[in-house]
Amino acid sequence: MDGSRCDFFKILPSEITTLILSRLPDLRTFSISKCVCKPWRNLLESDDFSKSKIKSPPALARLTSTKGKNSTRCSIFEIEDEDEAVSEKIHDLHYHPLANLEIPHGNQQSMEAISANGLLLLHPENGDPEEPFYVCNPITREYIVLSRPKKYISLRYLLSYGLGVSEISGQYKVICISRGGGINCFHVYTLGTRKWRLVKGGAGSRLKFFSYGHTVCNGKLHWTVSDFRQPLRICGFDVETERFSIFYAPPVGECFGFIFAPPVGKPFGKLCVLKDKLCFCYSRDSEIVVWVMKEYGDDDSWTMEYTMGTYTFDFDDHFCMDWTKMKCVFPIEIFKDGDVLMLMEKMRLIYYSKKTGKTQQVGIFKDAVAKEDYFTFATIFTPSLLSLKSFGVEDVVAF
Repeated sequence: MDGSRCDFFKILPSEITTLILSRLPDLRTFSISKCVCKPWRNLLESDDFSKSKIKSPPALARLTSTKGKNSTRCSIFEIEDEDEAVSEKIHDLHYHPLANLEIPHGNQQSMEAISANGLLLLHPENGDPEEPFYVCNPITREYIVLSRPKKYISLRYLLSYGLGVSEISGQYKVICISRGGGINCFHVYTLGTRKWRLVKGGAGSRLKFFSYGHTVCNGKLHWTVSDFRQPLRICGFDVETERFSIFYAPPVGECFGFIFAPPVGKPFGKLCVLKDKLCFCYSRDSEIVVWVMKEYGDDDSWTMEYTMGTYTFDFDDHFCMDWTKMKCVFPIEIFKDGDVLMLMEKMRLIYYSKKTGKTQQVGIFKDAVAKEDYFTFATIFTPSLLSLKSFGVEDVVAF
């Protein structure tokens, strides 16, 4: 040796380098490793490199649509969690940017998203049947364009959507729901088949599906539904068997039965999943209420888990003092110490501290509050390196 520094990775056989890099712990480390040198980047981006074992903890995906713009900004943040036993101090929310990119899908509509095993279903927020929707992986920067099943769906009715993964077959399925002639039409699109299939609605055939209710839990997609005669109910769609089931929402009083503007004093509810449990959340009077279904499918297991008074909101303006702006609150994550991360009115990310009982606004959403042409949506998303090209026959758009 002449005393000069030796780069051992240059002299390592490629199969050894591949073995070492295959043990990268998460996507953040994977992204950093691609920046080390060109040979590493080429190796990590090659089809021969197995990416399936590289995992990442659930992250927060924020979608921002700007009026008149043919794209959606997607920002992904890793969120740290803390055990309550580790420290008695107040849990501060810590987040780290993982990705920040523009998805140029060409649609000027405000977009919402449904997350399932590393993929996002981007769809128009207003359910417009004329507009396309997209299956996207923002990590691999790919998307597939889907159009409504034209043969069966009337343009007079708004659409509801869903995306799920079969726990047995591993198939990714998109479901599209429309209403016509008093009867719902249900169509399923399995990724890799390039075609829609009409499926039987069973128990959900004649119910009113609320467009804001979809969520994924226990291998099923869920929507809030009503027939305007009975209390509010929940419809579940088993992604594997493609069958529907019905059970009741929590006993929150008289069913509100409205999509956009419920009367004062009646709850405006939304389904969500927290700690793998199906939840129902609504705002009423001066509090936010979260119910949790302790045993899936058991109507009697609904438990009121949280009641958060809105008078404890510590914001820099009077946004929350107006009841008309307090109807839609969507819990996103419950942390180990009981703190709750929530999205309010699709504009603000807010954080409730169980120790202090106070709610504060999270900084990563403050830029959107003052801009009326913004539409913001957030969801928990598990990043993955699954390429949409693996579905074979789909027309994949790279960006």
